[in-house]
Amino acid sequence: MRRDAEAAIPARRRSWLGVAAASVIAVGAWVSYWWFAVPRFDVCPAVLPAPAGCGGAGRVATATWWTAIVAVLLLATAAAALVRPRGRWWPFAVGIVVLGMAALWGLRAVLYPAG
Repeated sequence: MRRDAEAAIPARRRSWLGVAAASVIAVGAWVSYWWFAVPRFDVCPAVLPAPAGCGGAGRVATATWWTAIVAVLLLATAAAALVRPRGRWWPFAVGIVVLGMAALWGLRAVLYPAG
């Protein structure tokens, strides 16, 4: 019984470290989305992609959508890290990869808005 309790502690600590890693990815994505989306200038240079703070309402709407998408993926990844069905780690690994890819895709979508 004592060995089971000792073996559970490192697994729980790894789970929380996984949640922390997923949170860092999500917060980094959100900061970058809103850094590029929030208007800061009245006159912007006519270059593509527009510099941070330029781009208008198209970037704000896109950043809002991708913030929500990354939030849902963060919750799913955290659940996969904490629940760990039968002690398997691959659902969490897949969640981290999908979260990272979505964060990068969202950054591209905010940089190059379709509108």
